[in-house]
Parts: sequence; C-alpha cells; structure tokens
Amino acid sequence: MPVSKRLPSAVIFLALIFSFSVTSYAANWENRARELRIGMREILTLPSMPCDLAPETRNAVQAGDYRIEAVSYQSEAGSRVTASLYLPARIDSPVPAIVIACGHGGSKSGFYAQYAGQLYAKLGYACLIPDTIGEEEREASGKMGARGHDTYHFGNHTRQFVEQRLKRSVLGKIVLDLIRGIDYLETCPEIDGNRIGIAGYSLGGTTAGCVAAVDPRIRAAVIAGWHFSPRFTDEGKYCSKLPYIAFKDIMDFSEMTALLTPRGATLFICGEKDNIIDSKGEGVNNIREMESNIPAALKILKDAGSDTDIEYVFVPEAGHRPFFLSERAVDFFRARLGNGAATDFTRAATVPFGEWVDSQGGSIEKLYNTDRHERGLMAVECGAVLRDRRELACFPDRHIPEPSYTMQGWINMVVADNFRDDYNALLGTQDWRRDTDGPIVSLGKSGDFDDTHLISPMVACENGIYSLWYPGSRGVVDERVFRLGYATSSDGVAFEKSELSPVFEFGDGKRSVLTPTLLRSPDGAVLREDGKLRMWFSAVDLTTTGAPHTLHEAWSADGVAWSPPSNAQLVNVYAPTIIKEGDRYRLWYTDVSGEPWVMRHAWSADGRSWIVSEKPALIIDQGWEKDRLFYPTVLKMDGFYVMWYGSYWTARDQTTAIGSAVSADGLEWTKNPVNPVLRPDPARPWESHYTTSQSVMRLPDGSYRIWYATRKAPPFENKYFAIGTAALKRK
Repeated sequence: MPVSKRLPSAVIFLALIFSFSVTSYAANWENRARELRIGMREILTLPSMPCDLAPETRNAVQAGDYRIEAVSYQSEAGSRVTASLYLPARIDSPVPAIVIACGHGGSKSGFYAQYAGQLYAKLGYACLIPDTIGEEEREASGKMGARGHDTYHFGNHTRQFVEQRLKRSVLGKIVLDLIRGIDYLETCPEIDGNRIGIAGYSLGGTTAGCVAAVDPRIRAAVIAGWHFSPRFTDEGKYCSKLPYIAFKDIMDFSEMTALLTPRGATLFICGEKDNIIDSKGEGVNNIREMESNIPAALKILKDAGSDTDIEYVFVPEAGHRPFFLSERAVDFFRARLGNGAATDFTRAATVPFGEWVDSQGGSIEKLYNTDRHERGLMAVECGAVLRDRRELACFPDRHIPEPSYTMQGWINMVVADNFRDDYNALLGTQDWRRDTDGPIVSLGKSGDFDDTHLISPMVACENGIYSLWYPGSRGVVDERVFRLGYATSSDGVAFEKSELSPVFEFGDGKRSVLTPTLLRSPDGAVLREDGKLRMWFSAVDLTTTGAPHTLHEAWSADGVAWSPPSNAQLVNVYAPTIIKEGDRYRLWYTDVSGEPWVMRHAWSADGRSWIVSEKPALIIDQGWEKDRLFYPTVLKMDGFYVMWYGSYWTARDQTTAIGSAVSADGLEWTKNPVNPVLRPDPARPWESHYTTSQSVMRLPDGSYRIWYATRKAPPFENKYFAIGTAALKRK
C-alpha cells in the first residue's frame, strides 16, 4: 500500500500565496492595460462612436499577378480618406491583410509604399495604404511630400493652437484614419478579418504602434525606425511630441510597449545608427532605450502570465529605413499571419532599395538618399514597378482635393465645430453702428485727381496708424481713369488726405487702378513680406468698351512709393481679397466674365500663378440679391471664414447693400439668412443708394470696423461719391 507524503504546511501556505499573487497580478495588469488603452484613446481624441464608412472604389489597375484598387472611405463625419488597396490577382479564399502607415512626407504613391503594396500582394496578402492626411490627394494643393499634417505655420504657437483651438490630436487623426482602414478591410469579402497586421516607418511607426496598442484586431505589427521612449516628449515634431507628453503622464513607456500583446505580436526594427530619431546620440540612445524598455515590457507580461510575443532587432550600420520591406519583416508576417493565397512569386533575392528607385527613374529625398538611410535598405526582390501617381489616384483629374479630404479642411471643420456659437452668431443680425455724421473721406477740390469719383477703400493699421488707399478719378464717367489716393488716421475714423496723392497709377492715361487689396494674415491684419506691403488690384481701360479686367500686383515699403504694376496674373478679375494661410495664398474675387457676376476662389503657392476652383464660391440665390454679386472681403477667425459682399438690392432700385456668409473651408459658403446686414441709409443723402466696395478689419478688442464707398440718389454726376465707416461690436 503506497504511503502518502504530505507537504509541510509552510510550503503549502507559500504555494497558495504565490498562486494568489500571480492571479492577482494578472488581474491587476489586465485592469491596468484596459485603463491605459482607454487613456490612450482619450489622449488621441478618438471618437467613441464610428460614423458610416461610405466606402467607394474609384478606379482599378490590373497588373498580372496583383491588382490595385483606388478606394476612399469616411473616417469621421465630414472627413474622408484616399487609399490604395493591393490584392493578389488570384484569391481562392480570404487572405490576410497588412495596413501600411506612411511616415512624414509619405503617401500611397511614394516609393516605399508602392513597393510594399506590390511585395505583399505578390506574397498573397491584401495591402491597404492610406494617404496620410496632409499628403497627396489629402493635401490642399495635391502635393506629395508636403508634410501637411505638421502645423508648421503656427511656429511656437502650435501647441497653443492644438490645445485651445483645434482640441484634437493630429497624431490621433492619423491613427483614426488607419483604424477606419481596418474597418474598411473587414467589409471586403476577399480579406480574412482575423488576420490583419500593420506596418509603419518613422511617423508611420509612431502611428502603427498606437493602432496596435489600442485596436484588438491587430494580430501582427512591424514598427520600423521608431520605438516607445520618453525622449520623444522633448524631441521630434509637434504631431508626435504632444501626445507623447500626455502618454508619459499616465504610464511608463515599458507599459505602453506591453500593451502590444497578448492580442498581437510586434517586431521593432531599428538601424543601429538611426540619427533621424536620435540626432544627439547617432543611434546610441535608441539602442539603450530599447534594450531597457522592451525587456521591462516583457517582464510585465511574464509576471502577469500573458503572452510575450515582442521582438526587437538592430540592423548593423543602418540608419532610418522602411524595414518592413526586408526579409526579416516578411518572415515575421508569414509566421504570425500565415501565408497568403498561392501566387507565382517566390521570394529568392534582395535588392538595394536605392538601386531600385534609380532603375524606376525616381529620386529619394535628399536627407534619406544615402546608404545609411533609405538608399541602403536591402528590400526583398519582387519585380516591383513604380507607377505614375495618376494611375493610383482616386481622382486623377482633380488638381485640388475637396476639403473633406484635406488637412486644412479637417482643421477648418473641427475648429468651426468647436466654436459653433461664434459661427452661428455671424449668421444673424449684425448691428453695424455708424459713428460719424458725414463721410470720412470726400471728393477732392476742383482739379484734384479725385474731384469726381472715389471708391473701394483699402485700409491697414500698423503701429497704431491707419492707412487708407482709395481709387479716385476726375472727369466724366465714360472717360474716367482711376489712380490711387492715400490718407492716414490715428483712430480709423478721422482721416487726412496726403498731399502726395495720387501715390500709384499706370501712367498711360488709359488703364485704371481699381479695387485694391493688401496681403493679410487670416484675421485681416496686414502681412508684410520681405518688409514690404504687397498689393493686388484690378485694372481695366474704362475708356474702351469691353476691355477686360485683369489682376496685377505691386510692392511698397512705405505705402507711398510703389513698384510698377506687374503683368496680368488673371483675367476677368474684379475686387480681389487675399489672405495667406501657411504657405498658401487664397484669393476670392468677382468673376466678371459673364452675367450675372459671381464670386470665385483661387489659390497660389507664390501669389502670382493662380489655380481657380471649378465651382463658384458664391452665386445669386437669396431674394434680396439682384443682377450681380461683387466686392468680397474675407477674414478667417476662430477657425472659420467670414465674407462680406455686395449686391444690387431688389427692394430698392439702383441701390446696393452688403450681405455676409460663413464657411468652414472658404469654398462652401452659408449665407446669412437675415441679409443684407449693412444697408444704405436714406436719411444720409451721401450714402442713400450705395454701401459696398468695402474693407473690413477685426480690431484688438474683438470688434470689427468697415470702411465702404457710397453713392447719392440718381441722377448723379458723381458715380462714386464718398467713403463712410461703421463698427460692429461682438457680443
């Protein structure tokens, strides 16, 4: 009969304590991980409820052993994503999928993105490559390599803008677009939703890591040229730095790394000499941090009894590279996601990435075109072909993306929504108060250049002094030639004409200088370039019937001595208004090419060569508007655009009035339902029939001041008679 041996009671007690501790630690980490993922989602400002994807397949390319679909989907209400979906040519059963997260300056048509799509499709995987917001078909001018997600134009005010005005994480927006890409993949019958991976390089590594940490559907992730480090709270660009500052407040970065499992497997690949993300240590800091951080994460998981499928690799002599094109990454995905559908492609060799780009007639960006960085990557040879971006485009014939796709459109939409009360306040009654009994500028004495007509005030304020320029002329209406007068004021109300007037003209006795506008910042403040004022204006020969209106510019250091007029930049342009946002110039103007006149929008990279939007910005569609729309003045405040514009008024014959409209993007406008907001005053004979051709400025106290041209009742000898002003107080 066997003899039963009893363990000492102390041993049993210790075993029970150990078992309880392990179970308790596992439960604690599970709860902690859940809380951290919630915290990450809050920091990334991810919406709690997804909107309808509204997916579209726009175009398709068949390429032998794979095909490419140009797709788009909605990531949040009012914001859409363009992407390339690579698929094996033959699919017998649902295949695994890999999402490629692009880095700074990267997009679906970039070198490494196209290579990745073809490589993995030939290996039997689906591969989705979304355009990062601010790039390619999601950049305001359609440019590649724009890095439009970085709000560089805010400079040192970027953090203030993001936290106080945007109130959304830019990195979180990119993460959201990738997560919605996974949602899209789950709708595709060709794709196995239980085998989805993600890969990213540089900023793409940042975003891919965040997706893998918060989205349970990710089964494998390759993070190249990035890792999780507190150093990135101080180094790098604002888009990643701001959320990392917040991540550091809620967790250690070893904990953030531990969030990558147990649901998914992760491979970090970094070059030993990656000085792009370690400029001070030439890559040494990356190695030190990863060798500390990742083992610490593995210990957290091991102590909690969780799976620990996290690996890290340092590539000798390498710098910043898209390592998800390497053999190591391919083997990792095959091991974690399984093989894709059967294909004719068999991986057998590698090729230096730079040589492949050269063979395709491309050129890697200078910073990365070295053997240390992208050029030196050994990519799995797959016979990839670099395609023209138009082949991959969702909208190959669209030069300027719709705002719903762009970074600027998203910013405008979000900020306008944040400040909806202010937005709506400008869609109601505007109580403009005249604060003078008579005109602030009147016709000159007989013989002066402005003794018969004056119109279109252009006003700027610098160093507490208001400057007002205005076109004036003498003689009968049909023979008038306008030249530019000048006046100054200390309060914007009482102006004194300069004895130097006129200060600007064509000087040929024919062409008039009309409707001038200065370059302004979005809030309407005058914006100098190279220390000079930059003025655009319409020009026309009013002595010749049917002569075209053309857009010109001139420069001045003091507002008195101006450069000669430039050559014409656009035709059929009247009453321009121009602001500069970042590195873009935006123009709104009256299109006088046909009846009725309408408002149009154009943009430019230099303020000289303009691309005109196809759709009019404003047309006649309110009951008070008659015959023509004219004289737009546009400001941008609190993230949305406000336009004041003129029209003939149906209620009173031969009378004009001013209406207003509001827009989130400067392209689609909502008119004020109580227009017109500033009407001629019959009790003031000098402005009884005309209040328009205006200049509007937002003052430091938040109020607005308008300067406008006026006209008496007909019959009149003076078609344009005086300039008045009024103020609008914000509630």
